[in-house]
Amino acid sequence: MENKGGVTIPRWAFGLAAAVVALLVVLVIVLIPRGGDNSNTSAAGGSNGAAQSNSAAGNSNGAAQSKSTSTVEAGTCGAGASDDQSVLSAAPKDTAWVTTDAGWIGPVSKTAGPMVNSPIRSCFEHSAEGALYASVWATIEINEAPEAYMPTVVGPGAEAARQNRQGDTKTRTVVRVAGYRYVSYTPERATVRLLFQIPSGAYRSWDVVMEWHDGDWRYWAPTTAPGISSADPDDFITWGS
Repeated sequence: MENKGGVTIPRWAFGLAAAVVALLVVLVIVLIPRGGDNSNTSAAGGSNGAAQSNSAAGNSNGAAQSKSTSTVEAGTCGAGASDDQSVLSAAPKDTAWVTTDAGWIGPVSKTAGPMVNSPIRSCFEHSAEGALYASVWATIEINEAPEAYMPTVVGPGAEAARQNRQGDTKTRTVVRVAGYRYVSYTPERATVRLLFQIPSGAYRSWDVVMEWHDGDWRYWAPTTAPGISSADPDDFITWGS
């Protein structure tokens, strides 16, 4: 066939072009996700930052997506794992607060833990949020149930801490959790500065080091016991009952 410019185009070329176009149409149809919506696929396989953003907003689906992309091992007793570190800058949004027999008020979460209530609160999620919850319960259990909790303590000062606490029969004053601030965090070790309000209304803080050990967060005792200091609540993330 000859076009207006005088160039001859074979008829078989038109047939080949038509076949190529038909093949492209088939490929486009196959590659388009069913339903025309790929938002779920993008969230599950996207960056960790996207998963963290959803979790920080309190979206339960976002938390599940974060766990599905976690790079750390899951905890024991049904506790999962998450790479989400939003609690380093904002308080958890799904916290419920429960009162113990001795009057302490501690945080619980369906995802972060604790998953076990007795003889101590244990089995926390392998995440920054799980370490936060575990640090509060470590403080409570050391004061309220040292006989059951102290054997789980690890670190170079563990034996001395066990002997000192189990030999101390003084009644502990119940204080209220008022906030926290992360000093440092890795999936293996977390240092949390907890803020408490004492009965007089003044604020105190102490540093709690938690180490991931045998599938759970354990209180890590240094050779020198951490001190309790006066604190300004403006320096902390508000979080409490």
